[in-house]
Amino acid sequence: MDWWKLEARALHRVPELRRSLAAFAPTAAWRDLAKNVAPGWGCLLTLSNIASFTLPVVALLFLLSWVFGRNDVAPVGVAGLLAGVAALIAGIGIATELRESLGTDPKIHRMLGSLHLVPSAIGLLIAAGAIALGAADGVWGVGGLLADVIVGILHFLMFRGPAHTGSDRWQRSFSRLEAALDGMPPDERMRIYSDIQTALAGLRDRGLISREDFARARELRIGILGMTMAPREDLTPR
Repeated sequence: MDWWKLEARALHRVPELRRSLAAFAPTAAWRDLAKNVAPGWGCLLTLSNIASFTLPVVALLFLLSWVFGRNDVAPVGVAGLLAGVAALIAGIGIATELRESLGTDPKIHRMLGSLHLVPSAIGLLIAAGAIALGAADGVWGVGGLLADVIVGILHFLMFRGPAHTGSDRWQRSFSRLEAALDGMPPDERMRIYSDIQTALAGLRDRGLISREDFARARELRIGILGMTMAPREDLTPR
């Protein structure tokens, strides 16, 4: 029985509530809950994020051109500028995720962190070697490469897993969920409650859930069905 999908379907007409609930959902249900709830500028943000993890690779390619003898001097300034822009965009993305988290899988953040950390760290080593040899153009570019390395590390440090019960981030996510629930019109609340109760009764009658689970689930208020009946294994109290 997929409690999360049952709740997601009941909330399909309440995007703000689905958005808030997604922070507590497992990956499979997250897709259902977060569907079509991105802000209006989400497309622009997506394009910016793509640029942010592409630019460090381009910056590294510029520096590798010096390593392989295609340039007499290492274009540290150009590479640093590209990496710095990538770090700025990624930094904005991190701030947005912390403020309006959808509970994105930590694996995605680790991947994004690697796409910043690895090329920029290699680029920083190359830039340091070029500077030591007096073959660097735009020494100031080291700052941009270093900034992108730091952003990559932040992805690993700040998104190691979901917020655990009682933590500040968990409390912020739960407060957003409570606010979304409080903002629902009474008739919408009653409609959703009725839909869930009808679905639960049907599942019980077909033997898909036990009478014990039915009795427990029907007492739960809107918004906590999934997290109560099927909590994420990595979202347990500490």
